[in-house]
Amino acid sequence: MTDMKENILRVATPRMQQVGIRSVSIEDLCKELGISKKTFYVYFPSKDDLVDAMLHAHEEKMTKDVQHLVANKSVVQLIVDWTKITKQTEKSNHQTPPVLYDLKKYYPNLFKMHIKRVRRVMQQFLVQFLQKGQTESIFRQEIDIEVAAMLMVNTHLTLAEYADNHELNPQEIRHIGKTSMDILLRGMFTPEGLLTLEKAVKK
Repeated sequence: MTDMKENILRVATPRMQQVGIRSVSIEDLCKELGISKKTFYVYFPSKDDLVDAMLHAHEEKMTKDVQHLVANKSVVQLIVDWTKITKQTEKSNHQTPPVLYDLKKYYPNLFKMHIKRVRRVMQQFLVQFLQKGQTESIFRQEIDIEVAAMLMVNTHLTLAEYADNHELNPQEIRHIGKTSMDILLRGMFTPEGLLTLEKAVKK
């Protein structure tokens, strides 16, 4: 990726995340970057191309982040961290970020492809997470980790869709999500793994 292309993404991404895609015009971006529209279109022939590049960059960062987590933390620590994050967000109200709202409404094809790629990233992360858990004797060896990962991904994405469509309130979403993950994870633990987790949670 060229420096100019990276600069355009660097400026466009936070603005779109904050106020939505539709509220950010190419003209405004060009003014902030100090470039002409002609120069902009050399790197991004259309706004759709800019949005698509932004999504791919987000997915690449997500992939690197989850790979780093699996490589540098134990499975028990990852679960403890996830539990803490869940508790911290319990009092917050779910609101669809403007960028996702616009993406879903005005760029449905890009949205579908984005969700498909996010699903793949999540599936890969969870397979690695579960494999590591088996290696660390936290999860049972006989568990089909591909199926388990698929169930966890589907649960998360289904709840996200319910939340975006306002079919369930935030409290219901959190309760179902926590209960579902608790059932799925506890069904995979070895007795020793469960003891290790309980000790870590009490610290």
